[in-house]
Amino acid sequence: MRSVLLSLALLVPPAPAALPEAEPHQPMVAGLVLAGLGAYHYAPQPLDDELSACWYESWLDNLDPDHSLFLQSDLAEFARWETRLDDLHASMRPDLGPAWVMFERAQQRSLERVAYHREQLGKPVSFTVPEEISRDPTEDPRPADRAEQRERWRQQLKHQRLLYVLDGEDEATAKERISNRLTRVETSLAETESDDILEVWLSSLSACFDPHTSYFRPASADDFQIATSGTLEGIGAALSRDGDYVRITEILAGGPADRSGELVPEDRIVGVAQGKEGEMTDVIGMRLDNVVQLIRGPKGTVVRLEILPAGLPGSSTRREVVLVRDRIDLEAVEPTAEVKQVAGPGGTKQELLVIEVPAFAADPKERGGLSTSQAVRKILEAHPGVDGVVVDLRENGGGYLDEAINLAGLFIDRGPVVQARSSDGRIEVFEDEDRGRAWSGPVVVLTSPLTASASEIFAAAIQDYGLGVVVGSGRTYGKGTVQSVIPLDPILASVTGEMPSEPTAGMMKVTTAQYYRIDGRSPQAMGVLADIVLPSPYEGRVLRESEVPRALPADTIRKARYGRLGDLSQVVPQLRERSTARVVKDARIQAIQDYLAWVAAEDEEETVSLVQAVREAEREEAQERSDALERALGQDPEARRAALEAGEEPPEQPEVDPILDEAVQILADLVSLSG
Repeated sequence: MRSVLLSLALLVPPAPAALPEAEPHQPMVAGLVLAGLGAYHYAPQPLDDELSACWYESWLDNLDPDHSLFLQSDLAEFARWETRLDDLHASMRPDLGPAWVMFERAQQRSLERVAYHREQLGKPVSFTVPEEISRDPTEDPRPADRAEQRERWRQQLKHQRLLYVLDGEDEATAKERISNRLTRVETSLAETESDDILEVWLSSLSACFDPHTSYFRPASADDFQIATSGTLEGIGAALSRDGDYVRITEILAGGPADRSGELVPEDRIVGVAQGKEGEMTDVIGMRLDNVVQLIRGPKGTVVRLEILPAGLPGSSTRREVVLVRDRIDLEAVEPTAEVKQVAGPGGTKQELLVIEVPAFAADPKERGGLSTSQAVRKILEAHPGVDGVVVDLRENGGGYLDEAINLAGLFIDRGPVVQARSSDGRIEVFEDEDRGRAWSGPVVVLTSPLTASASEIFAAAIQDYGLGVVVGSGRTYGKGTVQSVIPLDPILASVTGEMPSEPTAGMMKVTTAQYYRIDGRSPQAMGVLADIVLPSPYEGRVLRESEVPRALPADTIRKARYGRLGDLSQVVPQLRERSTARVVKDARIQAIQDYLAWVAAEDEEETVSLVQAVREAEREEAQERSDALERALGQDPEARRAALEAGEEPPEQPEVDPILDEAVQILADLVSLSG
């Protein structure tokens, strides 16, 4: 009887700490955000039942991202608010009651899950019983009752334990790590502040307008400002919460994460360790701001990250990435150049200039440096005799619009580069006014799914003027919107008549305009289509804009007044035919295509096995395919692993870039055909 009572006690979660009540100013902040969305957003929506329903669903998904916390009975209880949020928020002091009620229920269910997992940790588990767990629980309906809910929780815990077993952990260590994680979840829940609730509540609303519009509580606003201006010390990666995981959403050009080449967007961080010997802290379930604090640190110090790589089947292959924190100067990312010699027709030699542009940075005048366009002009002037130019934008996520315009200006005499339409319908045409071109010869622009925003503007301008050929993945990322930051404290002060002594209201980031090519099309959602398609290692590992929920659609406006400076319509089919003939014979590119096709097929699977032997076989196949790709690219994966296991520096591997090599060959063909 005593053991039964003990077991029952373990199933009863501690009572959730009372949620902090909303501060007096917070309803007014909610009113300001709603008013701001209506006044400033590029595509404003009426505050009606349709927006209310979207807000409600977005809020549910933020509170219960894996569809295992709320029961159908909870949803039935909450349903009375689904189309009433607009009514409750019709004034400048809206009723925040639904937010607090639903948040408190989510906390209660989270504590119940913690208690259930603690109880289950004491029971033996078998990894031979045929069983599967959903690969994407967001596609599953929420549980009908407690029994179904606990069955999902049991499978979640079993999957977590299996991951540790697959990584070679013994049972005791696995239990300890999971137990520590559960404690952190409890601590995180107990540390909830009213600002936390308001931030998620209002961000759930803003997500209904588009994925780039959001609300930041004061602490998050500080982090955003640090990450987008000046310099910071850290690893150079933007992070977000993805259920229990911390996900990398952006790699900042020039930072340690970027220079390592070992991290990409959508990778998930599951552990953080300090220094070369520090113990790895499991961060699954930890507050995002606490994870950020663990990762940040002084320049020169070492941080180790345990990563679940993006795009790998089963999410079972963990790896460790060692980074040295550095001062990340967001305005000091400079283009690099390399001259490649290629055999031309009749035994001639072609000299082709490859310029890698990792970001569009402004002129750091305080250091006497060069802006991106100035640096590229200097490179072009230093190589006047080359036959053609490749502009490599594969890892360029954007930057300063003016610099994209200025860079395009190096290739045209004068004229429009991009258009923008604001929320009031006004269209502005941005022109290059610097007469004179720095380059008038053949051009290839190399792109990938990471090519976004300002870099898409440049690629589109080169294409629309008929100056060059866009080569790369089928289409670029597709971000064609403009965001503005609106601090809310001054607005709140104008309403209350009193400026707070410290940040109180936070800020909004609002989409206020949309970019358009000079031919009238928008790169929004569509991206820039490649004239010649080559595979990208990022394919399938990066969600494009069109794949993000509620992304604004593509549309068109009138063309700007411009004259084409070239016509490659007759040449492109020949370039494409020659490229295809080379690619089918290039074992390196074929290996990339085969690997990407395998990853895509694995991603189509709807479930993940909880059988150890099956998962070990999947992991072995994943390793074999990864090794085969590395070997095809001239790497030695076995030597690298052996060095790492011995605690030694991995041997230097040859730099192989078959996609760039093919882009250079396409440029060589363009030079020949243009001559």
